[in-house]
Amino acid sequence: MNDGTNPLADVRDVVIVGSGVAGLSAAVYAARADLEPLVLEGPEPGGQLTLTTDVENYLGFPEGVGGMELIQNGKEQAERFGAEFAHGTVENATLEERPFELALSNGDRLRTRALIVASGASARWVAPRTKTN
Repeated sequence: MNDGTNPLADVRDVVIVGSGVAGLSAAVYAARADLEPLVLEGPEPGGQLTLTTDVENYLGFPEGVGGMELIQNGKEQAERFGAEFAHGTVENATLEERPFELALSNGDRLRTRALIVASGASARWVAPRTKTN
């Protein structure tokens, strides 16, 4: 499956879909276990937390921390232990047998022994009501 032009085609130990707090936490733990995880950052790298100015309920920050700063620190920590990051959106996953195969929206295919889905959610903003008579 690896024709030499797609570096993501090798079989990975772990692929993590999502780069928010859950995905980054998984990346830190997997990387510290020498599993060389690949984290796929979707259309909103860092997730909803990057839209938050003050995070005051996260352990270890008694004075609070900015959402973007928290995500950036988590990414740097994961990279420090060997996690890799790539932009990509999973369009299809074949999970019947290992290695699992993931098809990305850009046409790339990934194979992995383990898959962690931490894709989070996207904010749905409330539209202002219009008056109708």
